[in-house]
Amino acid sequence: MLVEDAMSRSVVTLTPEYTLREAIELLRSRGIRHLPVVGGSKVVGIVTDRDVKRATPSLHSGVDRNQYERVLETTMVAQFMTRDPVTVTPKSTLRAAVTIFIERKVGALPVVEDGRLVGILTDIDILRVVHDLLPE
Repeated sequence: MLVEDAMSRSVVTLTPEYTLREAIELLRSRGIRHLPVVGGSKVVGIVTDRDVKRATPSLHSGVDRNQYERVLETTMVAQFMTRDPVTVTPKSTLRAAVTIFIERKVGALPVVEDGRLVGILTDIDILRVVHDLLPE
């Protein structure tokens, strides 16, 4: 089985210039946990829901509402994204991709073909494959 058999082809992306607020809104509105970051057509990073949580100040830590809002508006994705994420191609084997998931402890792999983003393979995509293979 190949990555192209399990990947999601509809990928929500952002650029390094997006704000923390915009990243939060995309993750929430789309109900996703991973956002590839593109510069032109090249994948330059990835942002996860965990990255966003770490970059967001806590109102419980003494940050006032104005400071909180300022951080959301002035922190750019480039400041907290994971740079140069591991990628796979559509023709990579699913086994090779799963090995990357296990060894790197990642939850998503951007799928790149001829230097451009064509999909994303997430841990949920892998679980769907496993689910379909399991007997009732």
